[in-house]
Amino acid sequence: MDDEPEICLAFSKMISYLGYPDPAVFRDGTSLVKALAVDRESFDLVLMDYRMPEMNGIEAAKIIQRYRPNTRIILVTGIDSAKQEALSEGLTYLQKPVPMEVLQESLEIELGEK
Repeated sequence: MDDEPEICLAFSKMISYLGYPDPAVFRDGTSLVKALAVDRESFDLVLMDYRMPEMNGIEAAKIIQRYRPNTRIILVTGIDSAKQEALSEGLTYLQKPVPMEVLQESLEIELGEK
């Protein structure tokens, strides 16, 4: 989830390349939260940006955790000051730009594959 289409496309391609087919893409926290809460979609893992319109990544993560406590969340952002807040909420934090190897390792750890 990222409000920048280029970032969504890049991560979607990287995730698919790593063997995770058909990642869902959301442009803001509201649409993701709606998909989880209202539409009852289910995701094992959510990668999201911190700074987005309507609600930031931490706010969206709190709502996701309320509705789907087993969903793993990785906050991916270029904002270094969000690291402590993300970690205090139990989120994994990755600093943009994210090298492919770091993304792969993080996905494997979060999904219990490593």
